[in-house]
Order: sequence, then C-alpha cells, then structure tokens
Amino acid sequence: MNLQEIQSHFQDIVLNEHCQAANWVSDREGRLPSKQRLAIYHNAYRMRLIEVMFENFEHTAVYLGDEWFEQLATAYVQSHHSIFNNIGFYGHKFPAFLMTQLPDDKEVAELAELDWTLRRAFDGEDSDVLTLETLPILASRDPENFCLTPVPTMTLTTHECNTLDIWHAIDKEETPPTVTTLPQPVSVLTWRKGHSPHFRSVSPLEATAIQWASEGYRVEDIGEALQNRFPEIDISSEFGVMLHRWVIDEVLAFN
Repeated sequence: MNLQEIQSHFQDIVLNEHCQAANWVSDREGRLPSKQRLAIYHNAYRMRLIEVMFENFEHTAVYLGDEWFEQLATAYVQSHHSIFNNIGFYGHKFPAFLMTQLPDDKEVAELAELDWTLRRAFDGEDSDVLTLETLPILASRDPENFCLTPVPTMTLTTHECNTLDIWHAIDKEETPPTVTTLPQPVSVLTWRKGHSPHFRSVSPLEATAIQWASEGYRVEDIGEALQNRFPEIDISSEFGVMLHRWVIDEVLAFN
C-alpha cells in the first residue's frame, strides 16, 4: 500500500461508526493490539468534535443537560463528518439536525440556531461600519442608486417560540421559562458590534426592510415597497428611525 491508500483506509476507519481492525497495522509484543490502537484515534476524533459542539452550542447544552446533549451531538458527529480546516466551524447543520430529531421541541433548534449565529458573528468577517458621518458620503456617491449594505456578520432568523426568553434566562443562570408558542413568529437580528455579538427581535417592517437591503435593493425602492406592504404606517418617518438605529448599532457597512 502506498501512502495515499494508507491515509484513505485510516480515514475510513476513523469515520466508520464502529472501529475496525486493519491488517496493515502491525501487532508487536508489549503493545496494545492494533485494533485498540486504532480505536484511540477513532474515539479521539469524536470526542474532539463533541467538545467543539459543547463550545459552539453552550446555551443549548445547558438547556438540554450534558447527557442528552452529548447523545444528540454524538449522533450528529456520526452522520455529519467534519469538512472544515477550522474545527470551530463544525456544527453548521446542527440546528436543522435538532429540528428533525426533536420536531415537537422547536425551541431547541431555535436555541441552537441562536447559539450558532452569535458564535459566527463573533468571529465573522470584519468590515468598515457606516457612521452618521459617512452616511451622507455614501448617499451622495450615486443618489439615484443609493443602497444600504448590512455588515457581513448580520443574520436574520425566525423564532416561533419564546426562545429569546429561554436564552436570556440561561445566560443569567436562571431557570428557563416554560416553552410557549408565540402568537406570531418573530424575526431575530444577529450581528457583531465592535468585538461583541448582539441580537434583538425586530418588527415585521424592520425585518422586511433589512432583508431587502441585504438583497441589494435601492433605498428608494425599499421605501416604496414598504409603503405598499404596510399602508397604515408612515414609512418615511419610520424608515428614518430604523436607519438611525442601524447606524448607531453598527448593522450597516461602509463600502
């Protein structure tokens, strides 16, 4: 066997659910049997990824408890092999995995999604943020095609449960409230301000506006479309308030 074949076989052994022996690993007197030596790597691969899961989904782990979380993390590790050079990025499909495993407990998947977006906001791509001083500069470049660009760390998600209340309680080391389904889904904005990740719930109007901004629509078009969708609201006034808050909160980038 050449080196590439050995590496391929070794990877298969590590990734397989059950550790297998390999005839190309020699047994020597006074050493562990070859299968037990391979099992060290087989187990270490899983233990390290599960450890990363505990780090990336800290609040979810607290909510479920270590034992239950580890069972779910173990199942995820076996069905989702690591594909990243940076191990910190492992777990991006875990919220969706939890939704399939716990379909009647949507708050768990939502909590994991919030953990993940906050983690990714923390180490996300840097960018120059739009300020009250640079906003007029941006607007004057091409007034007819004036667009707003959210920072790369911005994420917009949707919650159907009181997951934000659960997250806050866990963060304060308090007993989480009873799970309830919200009267209507709420949008949650996640981003990094300075060096710290932030999140807050946003109104349907604000969620729609920031989503359209992220899709590259002109400010003029966003205003017109918002007025059509929310005819009972004074959009010109409301949009000004939202824009000011986005700038203060460092939600927008200066490109």
